[in-house]
Amino acid sequence: MKFSEVQQKEIIEAGSGRFIGYIIDAEVCEQTGMITAFLVAQPKKFLNIFHGDEPVQKVLISDILVIGKDVILVKGVC
Repeated sequence: MKFSEVQQKEIIEAGSGRFIGYIIDAEVCEQTGMITAFLVAQPKKFLNIFHGDEPVQKVLISDILVIGKDVILVKGVC
Protein backbone atom coordinates (compact mmCIF):
# COMPACT_ATOMS: atom_id res chain seq x y z
CA MET A 1 0.00 0.00 0.00
CA LYS A 2 1.31 3.46 -0.87
CA PHE A 3 1.84 6.04 1.86
CA SER A 4 -0.42 8.48 0.00
CA GLU A 5 -3.27 5.93 0.20
CA VAL A 6 -2.82 5.54 3.96
CA GLN A 7 -2.86 9.33 4.44
CA GLN A 8 -6.41 9.51 3.05
CA LYS A 9 -7.85 7.14 5.67
CA GLU A 10 -9.45 8.36 8.91
CA ILE A 11 -7.79 7.16 12.12
CA ILE A 12 -10.42 5.95 14.62
CA GLU A 13 -9.86 4.75 18.19
CA ALA A 14 -11.57 1.34 18.33
CA GLY A 15 -12.60 1.43 22.00
CA SER A 16 -14.42 4.76 21.92
CA GLY A 17 -15.08 5.28 18.21
CA ARG A 18 -13.39 8.68 18.53
CA PHE A 19 -11.99 10.29 15.36
CA ILE A 20 -8.29 10.97 15.95
CA GLY A 21 -7.28 12.52 12.63
CA TYR A 22 -5.30 11.80 9.49
CA ILE A 23 -1.72 10.61 9.03
CA ILE A 24 0.62 13.49 8.29
CA ASP A 25 4.00 11.74 8.59
CA ALA A 26 5.72 8.47 9.46
CA GLU A 27 8.48 7.61 11.92
CA VAL A 28 11.06 5.23 10.43
CA CYS A 29 13.65 3.07 12.21
CA GLU A 30 17.12 4.04 10.97
CA GLN A 31 18.53 0.52 11.31
CA THR A 32 15.76 -1.45 9.59
CA GLY A 33 14.05 1.15 7.42
CA MET A 34 10.67 -0.06 8.74
CA ILE A 35 7.89 2.31 9.77
CA THR A 36 7.53 2.25 13.57
CA ALA A 37 4.75 4.84 14.01
CA PHE A 38 2.48 7.25 12.22
CA LEU A 39 2.11 10.88 13.27
CA VAL A 40 -1.54 11.89 13.25
CA ALA A 41 -3.17 15.33 13.40
CA GLN A 42 -6.74 16.54 13.12
CA PRO A 43 -7.55 18.65 10.07
CA LYS A 44 -7.24 22.37 10.75
CA LYS A 45 -10.43 24.29 11.20
CA PHE A 46 -10.73 27.57 9.34
CA LEU A 47 -9.99 29.81 12.34
CA ASN A 48 -7.09 27.62 13.49
CA ILE A 49 -5.22 28.03 10.20
CA PHE A 50 -3.47 31.12 11.53
CA HIS A 51 -2.47 29.64 14.91
CA GLY A 52 0.42 27.55 13.61
CA ASP A 53 1.27 24.35 15.43
CA GLU A 54 -1.36 21.65 15.56
CA PRO A 55 -1.32 18.93 18.22
CA VAL A 56 0.25 15.77 16.80
CA GLN A 57 -0.32 12.30 18.22
CA LYS A 58 1.83 9.24 17.66
CA VAL A 59 0.17 5.95 16.67
CA LEU A 60 2.50 2.99 16.97
CA ILE A 61 2.33 0.35 14.25
CA SER A 62 1.75 -2.25 16.98
CA ASP A 63 -1.42 -0.35 18.03
CA ILE A 64 -3.08 -0.68 14.61
CA LEU A 65 -5.87 -3.25 14.73
CA VAL A 66 -7.35 -3.07 11.23
CA ILE A 67 -6.65 -1.17 8.03
CA GLY A 68 -9.96 -0.97 6.21
CA LYS A 69 -11.11 0.56 2.96
CA ASP A 70 -11.80 3.99 4.48
CA VAL A 71 -10.52 3.88 8.07
CA ILE A 72 -7.71 2.60 10.26
CA LEU A 73 -8.77 1.30 13.67
CA VAL A 74 -6.28 1.67 16.51
CA LYS A 75 -6.38 0.50 20.12
CA GLY A 76 -4.77 3.52 21.75
CA VAL A 77 -2.88 6.74 21.18
CA CYS A 78 0.30 7.98 22.86
